[in-house]
Amino acid sequence: MPHVRISQAGDCESLAGQLRPADLKELQAHGVTPKVALRVGYEASTPCYTVEHEGEAIAMFGVSPLVVDVPEGVGAVWLLGSDKIKDIRIRFLRESRKWLEEIAKPYDLLANAVHEENELHIRWLKFLGFTFVRKVSPFIEFARIC
Repeated sequence: MPHVRISQAGDCESLAGQLRPADLKELQAHGVTPKVALRVGYEASTPCYTVEHEGEAIAMFGVSPLVVDVPEGVGAVWLLGSDKIKDIRIRFLRESRKWLEEIAKPYDLLANAVHEENELHIRWLKFLGFTFVRKVSPFIEFARIC
């Protein structure tokens, strides 16, 4: 049975080599490695969460407060995961909204960018109520008022 727990530093290492191709493409477009992206997310998100299934970290997520050139109360929401999310997709979808509400509590606005070719993530973000703000190729910026 999958569950969500507070992340541990070792989750970054174990998940880095298992990320979905879509996540890898997005990170490559940002010019960052999986290990660096996960470590930055882990360190900046308070708290950072891990989705665990069958004793293995299959996704990490959180919100990193944005402090440069943006108003207070704006956070960068993120999730990186392995293809094993497909094994729990129904529960993942059911619980996504609940966890989004939880991690959004300290913020007025959540935002980030998704790779323009990542149709699955774009559909999921729409499901979660995000609005797509503008296209800055190869990304589409999105946001949600909390």
